[in-house]
Amino acid sequence: MKLLDHYRKLYTFLQHQEQQPGLPALALAMHCSERNMRNLLAKMQQHGWLNWQAGRGRGNHSQLEFLQTPDSLALDHLSQFLARGDLEQAFASLDDHQRQQLASRLPDYLGMPDSACRSLRMPLFRTVESLDPLKVYGRLEAHLVRQIFSRLTTFDHQQNALRPAIAHHWESEKNGSVWHFWLRPGLSFHDGTELGVEDVKASFLRLRDESAIYQRLYRHLQYVETGPSQRVSFYLEHSDQLWPNCLATANSSIVPRQRAADFERFPVGSGAFRVIRNNTYQLTLQAFKDYYRERPLLDEIDLWMLPPPSGPSGFDLQFGYANQDCSKKQTIAGAESGCTYIICNSSRIFFKTAEQRLALADWLAPETLFDPQERSRKPASGLLAIWKHRVAKKPKCCSFKAGSKLRMVSGQTTEMLSLAQAVKQRLEAGGITVQWTSLPYDQLLAREWMKDADLVVTREVMHDDQDFGCYEWFVADSVFRRWMPASALKALDTDLMKIKELADSKRRMLAYARIGKRLVQEGWLIPISHENQQVSIAPHVAGVRMTPFGFVSFNELWLKR
Repeated sequence: MKLLDHYRKLYTFLQHQEQQPGLPALALAMHCSERNMRNLLAKMQQHGWLNWQAGRGRGNHSQLEFLQTPDSLALDHLSQFLARGDLEQAFASLDDHQRQQLASRLPDYLGMPDSACRSLRMPLFRTVESLDPLKVYGRLEAHLVRQIFSRLTTFDHQQNALRPAIAHHWESEKNGSVWHFWLRPGLSFHDGTELGVEDVKASFLRLRDESAIYQRLYRHLQYVETGPSQRVSFYLEHSDQLWPNCLATANSSIVPRQRAADFERFPVGSGAFRVIRNNTYQLTLQAFKDYYRERPLLDEIDLWMLPPPSGPSGFDLQFGYANQDCSKKQTIAGAESGCTYIICNSSRIFFKTAEQRLALADWLAPETLFDPQERSRKPASGLLAIWKHRVAKKPKCCSFKAGSKLRMVSGQTTEMLSLAQAVKQRLEAGGITVQWTSLPYDQLLAREWMKDADLVVTREVMHDDQDFGCYEWFVADSVFRRWMPASALKALDTDLMKIKELADSKRRMLAYARIGKRLVQEGWLIPISHENQQVSIAPHVAGVRMTPFGFVSFNELWLKR
């Protein structure tokens, strides 16, 4: 870097000269002898930074032409850190403009193989929030938690069945109000400490007692009992045939009883991968050698934070990286399990009655917001794609009084911004003034905006277990529940309590459909679209098998080269 410092000083000096000075003047400015100055220029020319031609004859000055700016050379030097995968060191000393310049080079290094280990670099298009299972709400964070932590059960979406995980067996009694699980022997966390029944007990009492969006799923847990042969018993207030399904969710991951202060950023789990780096620029996961199941096929997964793509992405991350002009890249597409919808604040005068809410639903009929032939989404008439609960009627005029004002909130993903913009334009076409605020993910979760908002454009993506996903959707502390009156919530919760007593999944799905129909036909939720996922896969990446949740287990990925 010393030569680069000299180059920067020389470059700055000449920017203030009206004409090129001779070698003596350059040596004076650089505080060195003419001989040393000549050597410096020769080295810089050898590196391709400049062209220098010594003057010949009296009165003929040397000619110096810069080929590179000092900033571009500094970025070239820092790119060595990108090649090694050390993004934090590369970005550490840069200002915002320089960071943007260096960030533009990141894709060039995503596809570089690491000869030292089987490592896959993957682009990530937004910041990762908390990796503490208690605080996981987003799809991306839930996916990462599934790689870092283990759970008592797991859901196999191919077989559409619940399977053993760190619990190798379970059984129930008293009509599903008591559940016994037996842990596998020899389990350990990433830090080498033993994972035992007391950790399981503490994990679920924490879920029950600490406030979170999904706390309602665990409130009926009375107490947890540990016994011989690695047994953990859950005693519930009432029958719950969905309890084993609940234990397969990301929130139900088992955490150590003792956790460090930075647990959200550097969690210690027992899953297939452990966190070895987590900063502003990258999240690196390393295979856990003592994982209780088969070892991951890759040694490392290195996630790099990149600016989001300009067009629809469909995913927060990509499986590998392939340049846009790469003819060999693959594309996998699939329907998302869930819905993009609008929620009305029923405390507002505009939305107090079902008729008012449904009038809005009709004015915002999906075909008025986007082309029904659009590949990335299709119109929704129910909360699930298989449900047809109400087809919006396209009215000739808007039912709102001209000049009415509405405050609307949405997220900031490319897809959500596009749809919210369409909603805003449609409302304005009806003579409504719309104040639209798009919020980053963390502010959406904080929900400070709810007291002032009239509408929110939001999205629900369910995990692979659609049965439990529906229950979780309706029971969680979500926005639509907060905006529903107590009487409507009471009826909803009564139905959900009955569902938990049903042992048959098909009967539960029929009951969910009835709830979904009521929510849509009363205008508590206004379905807009069902999204189609699409992701590009680099030619050298194999083992990508997309699930309805939109991701694939990292331990199934491997490299062809």
